[in-house]
Amino acid sequence: MNKKIIIISLAFCLFSAGFGENIPGNDILKKVDARTVGDEAPKDTQMVMTMKIVSTSGNKKVRELKTWTKNNPGQDDWRLMKFMSPPDVRDVGFLSLSDEQMYLYLPEFHRVRRIASHNKSDRFMGSDFSYEDLGVTSFQKYYDAEIVEEKHSSWILKLTKKPEADKPYKSIEMEVSKDSNLPTKMKLYDSSEDLWKEADQENKFFDPYWIPVKITMKNIKEGSWTELSMKEIKTDQGLDSDIFTPRYLKRRVR
Repeated sequence: MNKKIIIISLAFCLFSAGFGENIPGNDILKKVDARTVGDEAPKDTQMVMTMKIVSTSGNKKVRELKTWTKNNPGQDDWRLMKFMSPPDVRDVGFLSLSDEQMYLYLPEFHRVRRIASHNKSDRFMGSDFSYEDLGVTSFQKYYDAEIVEEKHSSWILKLTKKPEADKPYKSIEMEVSKDSNLPTKMKLYDSSEDLWKEADQENKFFDPYWIPVKITMKNIKEGSWTELSMKEIKTDQGLDSDIFTPRYLKRRVR
């Protein structure tokens, strides 16, 4: 094979792999939204999560939760999370209906309280995930994206917060898989543009959907980290909207 043929073949392979396409960063972010809160996401999901929290000193806590999510294309998804173990947190619940509507149920006090806007970036139950991190919302609604780098199997995006957005992260560096169109890594920067957190995300194909099955959130400032592992994943169960209410939040899970 002569050099000309080799060069042509290489160019064809690069083009086939997605190189050379002039795709704007916001179009890639649109693909991410389609897989997370759009038409390419499950209509609803039910799963069990294991939450492992590792403190700065190395102390570990393991908790188990049951989670339900309902997709509302064009709007924020609804998510209900209920702790099943250990006994000291059993039946604590978290409900996210939108970026502005989040609720926490503490069975010890028998009351549901709304999460104030200024508390959304607080740690969720001592983990490295904030209430905000656990909501399900559109990235495009709050951020503009540009491509920083294109790799063989992924894009690296820089997300910059829109001026009117009420978000704790001023910017996000996001690696997006070309296979799943979902994030695999994120670096989250605070209002001073200092690195605050890093997230690693493992995604798996459950025909016809791509779904995150493990997320590790590292708090760079504190030196702690939390891992969420998903199992017993069920999709498109036809979940009743009544599940996603403050009243249901008080219910005991089995």
